Amino acid sequence: MYNGKYKYSLEGKGRLFIPVKFRRDLLPEAEGSFVVTRGWDGCLGVYPLDGWRKVEKKLEEYPQEDARARKLVRWFSANAEVVKLDGQGRIKIPQHLLDFAELKKEVIIIGVLNKIELWDPSLYEKEEDESDPANLGSLGDLNL
Repeated sequence: MYNGKYKYSLEGKGRLFIPVKFRRDLLPEAEGSFVVTRGWDGCLGVYPLDGWRKVEKKLEEYPQEDARARKLVRWFSANAEVVKLDGQGRIKIPQHLLDFAELKKEVIIIGVLNKIELWDPSLYEKEEDESDPANLGSLGDLNL
């Protein structure tokens, strides 16, 4: 499980250092690889390869006769890219994903349970303010 928040800079050609804490949590089944894809709210989702396989299984269960399900599956999988850690603990993020998340120089890296999210700092600041439990109102049965 991933948790915590870090700020790093993108290096040339879209390379991003993955915090040691997150690399340490990779299982051998992930083979040093992650899958980067579009995430919710304008961020990128980064899954360990073995974790992405679980997401794929869930996506396969969506009814293909449902147009909304097809669009969701297409949105995630068409933009999913396998990336491998280099010798310095970095991944190379494809340009189309950098463009989607508006990542230019600084990147906020957060752990969100089964995945890592990559955020533009200004977008994340806004999202973090909106995510404050005081601003969310009633969440029904959610009891933390």
